[in-house]
Amino acid sequence: MKAQNDVGSVLVSMLARIPGVVVTRKLTSANFTIRKKVFAFTKGDGVVLKLPPETVKRLVEAGTASMLIMGKRTMKEWIVLRLENPSDAKKRLRLFEEAMAFVAAKA
Repeated sequence: MKAQNDVGSVLVSMLARIPGVVVTRKLTSANFTIRKKVFAFTKGDGVVLKLPPETVKRLVEAGTASMLIMGKRTMKEWIVLRLENPSDAKKRLRLFEEAMAFVAAKA
């Protein structure tokens, strides 16, 4: 549980400063939206991001991320990025920016 809170804290401090990003904190997670659309949320010791299918494919094939499975459904545009250290999220800022741009373009 602590790792999740740490990841959420790092992401909140990192993303809340970006114009247009809205952070919603819950008891055990944080959601990040732009133009009222979710582009990321914390999950366990990692973060889930909505990205273009070609980016999802590249990250999964590289072993950097895994597909998000909701029930029996595999989400095509969502990946789970595990973070061994919460501060590793800062190294992934470009992925968060890509997720924001992808979701904003669809809004």
